[in-house]
Formats: sequence, C-alpha cells, structure tokens
Amino acid sequence: MQTANKNKDNLTNSKIYCNRALSRGMVFNQHDVFQGGVRMFENASALTNITGKAKSLRGCRKGAAATELALILPLLTTMILAVFEYGAVVYSYSMMQFGANRVARTIAVNRMTTAQAQNDVRAYFPGWVRNDVNVSVTQSNAANVNVNLVQVQLSVPAQQATPLAILTRLVPWQLSASVTMKQELPYVDD
Repeated sequence: MQTANKNKDNLTNSKIYCNRALSRGMVFNQHDVFQGGVRMFENASALTNITGKAKSLRGCRKGAAATELALILPLLTTMILAVFEYGAVVYSYSMMQFGANRVARTIAVNRMTTAQAQNDVRAYFPGWVRNDVNVSVTQSNAANVNVNLVQVQLSVPAQQATPLAILTRLVPWQLSASVTMKQELPYVDD
C-alpha cells in the first residue's frame, strides 16, 4: 500500500514539476529521463537558469533609450549638418546676388571702373568664399554711354560656398549670379 501511495505521490510531484517547467518556458524533448516515476532532466538547473534569465529580460526596458538614441543620432546629426551647410550656401548665393547688383549699379552710375569692380565685389562675400569666387565684369560698348550695358557675372563651386563642405561634395554643382544694367548718362550740373 505504501508503495502505491509513494508512486502516486511521485506521479503527482512529476505533474506539478512538469507544469511549473512548462510555465517557465521549458520544452520537453526525447532526452528527458524518467526515474522512479519522476521526470528528471539531465541539465534541469542550467535550462531553468537560461529560460528564467530570458524571461526576465523580455520585459526589461534598461538600455532601450540608449539603443534608440544610437539608431537615431546619425540621422539627426546629418539633418542638422545639412541645414547648417545648405543655409550657408543660400547665404553665400544671396550675397553673390547682392554684390553683383551693387557693383553693376555702381559702374552704371559712373562711380567705379571695371578694374576696381574685380576687387570691390569680393567685399560683399562671406570670408569662406571671398577668395574662391570667379568674377567677370564686362561692358558692351564703353565708348557710347547711350547703349552701353554693364554685365557682372559671378560663379563659385557650391562646396566652396560653405565652411563645412561635407554634404555638398556628394553632388558637385555651381552657384552663379549675373546682373546686367544699362549705363546711365553722367550727371551734368548746369
């Protein structure tokens, strides 16, 4: 009678142990060993430790923010650099247009010669592009003030138009500004 109760207890304990093991994520396979009616595992403690750690990590949120930052930071940095770099290119282009317009107007009202314009137009540019700009100042008919057209052309590579020149190197392009004005008659005071 005692042997029957003992086997019944072992069977009950085996079911309880198996149910606990299944709830922890343990999987039974062909290598499970039966001894005396109780299910015994060869590496039960190692398997329990591994599945227990894996289960505890499943809900763990430690390091999630650092991982997300590591994934987003390169994209965010690239976007910030792109805004800064293309902002500098747009500023350089705006100053090219302004400088070309001012110099063409100054020549058109007979306040500057074309030789002076070559150097004076550079004063309107930011420091990082001042020495890299190509300047061309021409007049269509300098002898006849009535038909003379003053043309100022400026050009610079886009990668020279920014102090960073990181993203503008990927696609090379040229910034250019051109202004044409008719020369005015000299003012005569009667």
